[in-house]
Amino acid sequence: MQNQNCEQSRALKFIPQVRDLRHEAGSLDLSLLELINIPYADDHYYKSASYIQENILSICGIKIPVVCNAKSGVFINLYFEKDAQNVDNEKYFLSVSGSGITLKGVSAQGLFRAAATFVQLILNSVSSIPYLEVQDEPDFKVRGFYHDVTRGRVPSLDTLKRLADNLAFYKINHLQLYIEHTFAFQALPELWADKDPLRSEDILSLDRYCRERYIDLVPSLSTFGHLYELLRLPRFEHLNELEIKASQTPRNLWDRMAHYTLDVSNPQSFDLVKGMIEEFSPLFSSPYFNICCDETFDLGKGRNARRAESEGTGRLYVEFVNKIIGVVRSLGKKPMLWGDIVLKHPELISQIPSEAVFLNWDYTPEVDESSVKTFKNARVKQYVCPGVNGWSRFAADVNRACTNISKMVRFGKDEGALGVLNTDWGDCGHVNLLSSSFHGLAFGAALSWNAGDGDDSGWFDRRFSFLQWGSDERRLGEILRELGELSSYHFGNLYAWITDKQSLWFKEDDVKAADPIELGRRAARALELKNSLESLFSEVCTGFSKRDEFNEYIWSASATAWLLSMQLFKKKYEYKQDMAQLLLSPDKIIKEGYKLVEQFKSLWRSRNRESELRDVVDTFSDILRRVQNLL
Repeated sequence: MQNQNCEQSRALKFIPQVRDLRHEAGSLDLSLLELINIPYADDHYYKSASYIQENILSICGIKIPVVCNAKSGVFINLYFEKDAQNVDNEKYFLSVSGSGITLKGVSAQGLFRAAATFVQLILNSVSSIPYLEVQDEPDFKVRGFYHDVTRGRVPSLDTLKRLADNLAFYKINHLQLYIEHTFAFQALPELWADKDPLRSEDILSLDRYCRERYIDLVPSLSTFGHLYELLRLPRFEHLNELEIKASQTPRNLWDRMAHYTLDVSNPQSFDLVKGMIEEFSPLFSSPYFNICCDETFDLGKGRNARRAESEGTGRLYVEFVNKIIGVVRSLGKKPMLWGDIVLKHPELISQIPSEAVFLNWDYTPEVDESSVKTFKNARVKQYVCPGVNGWSRFAADVNRACTNISKMVRFGKDEGALGVLNTDWGDCGHVNLLSSSFHGLAFGAALSWNAGDGDDSGWFDRRFSFLQWGSDERRLGEILRELGELSSYHFGNLYAWITDKQSLWFKEDDVKAADPIELGRRAARALELKNSLESLFSEVCTGFSKRDEFNEYIWSASATAWLLSMQLFKKKYEYKQDMAQLLLSPDKIIKEGYKLVEQFKSLWRSRNRESELRDVVDTFSDILRRVQNLL
């Protein structure tokens, strides 16, 4: 009987996959449903009831009224247990029978997760829902998504709300937005001038929107390293660990990633960060605050070199982190911070307050469990933090992301991590468009709810294609997997090429060594995948938002083909290698490059503020000028 139910459940497509689904004979015609029935007026009941009502109207064109305590009829009945001990328990039950539909949560959150499953069930069935019973609950209490809104692209408020809708659809309950300089701090107007930042009313509106979907919107602010824009301001450059006149240095996107750490010995550094936290924190209803404090690469290499030599950089780091944590605690928040620096000094982990949550990140497919075990052995709280592997890329490397996410989730489950925080960064101007992250977002959601859900990539891709795009096949997932593997060379590598910046982004030796025949094959294949996406687009896309997102996929394929052709061009004209042919002529490379820029600007502006689009456009322009100069 269990095997039979397993086979039957695979006919229904859910993300995350439900744990316990039992089919019964028969089905319920949706047109027979009369009411959405809640026991009494209550905000928690209304959240789930309105979510169901809105989605039935959107999917089926049927508006079903919400009523209280109706006695007879064919209803969608909603219940949750009011128990203070279970407010965070997301276990739920869902049943469909001839007498109606019942959704029951152990808590109000559990009821809302039942509503998300019910909406996916409607997408599977549309007019007639099979009789069934579902019992379900998550493996991880926290299932999060971390989205970069600082390294180039600041989304519109509407885009952030649509992102929250997607998270709720996949039962993600935690969202963080990474901010360095893209919030309009009242005391720091020159920090965010001309950057189209998020403002207080944006955060307040998004926080309320997330609460209605049982998503914890957690403030995340750089407070130690990664303070490029802040420490390049004339009135704050003296707070840089490195003794440089940063305000007079040329703008550089690699330096923004790699340097700009605060001078921990200057009391003004702490005062500055304290003021930023005190202004930012009250906008969020979350009990947490992520102080970041990652990649403090310069610590002890400038103004604090003598202290580092005598005391150790680890102690300098922990001392300053604890001062920041003190501010967060004084505001009634629980601190979070990235775990990369303390992993280098594991003996100091115990010196950080015990309520801190360590965000343990590693984005490589080769990740092992050692760091997860280190935090477990230190008996501290941790979230495992994989990544969608799209940053600086025209198309996310889906296969690398899935391997990384699968491993991190497995390690986290085995070692008792409290949560999963799946990351989506925007290195080098944030050329990775939002839709490129959706596969990784959904995959992370699936595994963080049900850690055994990722073994069959074909089955996941089919579910993703269906639920995200309405395509009843796995072709979209397969296209995204193949597209992401075609070029490991990315936009950041082109940036390093035109700036001659010797950094991790500088990969010209790889270009020289690349097989031209293979590059040509991959470029041609990217164009074939673009054609496949256009064909799929015409089959499944009807709504404006879907059309917009599919256009991002199509652009990604075109840009990948161009990037591979660019490598062929450089091999011939920059490195004077004997090349039999180019997939694109130099003239076409230039024309296609300018075309891609114009398309990118349109896609960016459709869902984002102007923010720092100029960085991407200027980089493209510099690339194309260098192409012309090589001819």
